Amino acid sequence: MKKVIIAVDAGGTKTKVSVIDENIDIVYEEIGNSGSPAVIREKAIINIFDLVRKVHNIVKDNYEVTFVQMGISGLGVIDNQKELIDELSSEIGVEVSFASDIIIGLYSIIEDKYDEGVLVLSGTGSAICATNGRTIRYGGGWGHLLTETGSAHAAVKLLICRSIKYFERHNRVNPLGEKFIEELKIKTIEGFKSFMYLNNKDYIASYSRFICTEANNGDKEAIAILQKCGHDLAKEVKLVHGLLKLSENAVMGFRGGLINHSEIVQQSLLDSLKRAGIKLKLVNGKTDPIYGAYYLAKRKNKI
Repeated sequence: MKKVIIAVDAGGTKTKVSVIDENIDIVYEEIGNSGSPAVIREKAIINIFDLVRKVHNIVKDNYEVTFVQMGISGLGVIDNQKELIDELSSEIGVEVSFASDIIIGLYSIIEDKYDEGVLVLSGTGSAICATNGRTIRYGGGWGHLLTETGSAHAAVKLLICRSIKYFERHNRVNPLGEKFIEELKIKTIEGFKSFMYLNNKDYIASYSRFICTEANNGDKEAIAILQKCGHDLAKEVKLVHGLLKLSENAVMGFRGGLINHSEIVQQSLLDSLKRAGIKLKLVNGKTDPIYGAYYLAKRKNKI
């Protein structure tokens, strides 16, 4: 029988479980509900395990499943990881491994081609993950209630905070703030409170598209917000680059909607790194992070 691994990418919105063979082809795939413990607590593991069991039962008669590699958003909030791993592994008779979703994102960038690499994740949230081939270090990834910068959510928050500060100084709303008030269909700047406090992170972050549109139309403040996002991401890249002592062989790749769809964010990041004398080769890797689970399993000699 052909050998395969079961790869899992469990995020806040959905969980993807893919069966990947030795030719790096997806031979079967299922999509399920949220698999992030940071979002739905214990229900996340139930969702993930149910989907893995289902997929394993479907493919086990036609393929030899050698390994289950998971990438889980919010993995850090799970205390009993070893117990859970042992439980599922014993049930399906296959070795199981947990990793954070950002690690499989990193391996989707470096694949099996590079030893040193940096992943810049900037979508709804943001984080940096890097390796020198021996050690993995992170920059950011603490979430929007703590230190997060350079994300879509951070961009929207920055727009609103700048508008509030301008209003406090001048007793009128700045032009970009006025446009955003119209976009949100709220009556006054006071409506920013209900928008930020009564909506979830994903919804707030979705309005980063407004900032990108205005920036593309030449609005200087919108451009400045996106440039700051790129600059903030660069700070984290500089941090991990120095800690890991990365060489000129290191590569860098992007994941996430904000950085992939905004040339302004990308260029600001690259310009900041250039000024710091940091050179990283840009690569795309496998654009779907699920493939990172395959390459991580391959580096463990599981397929």
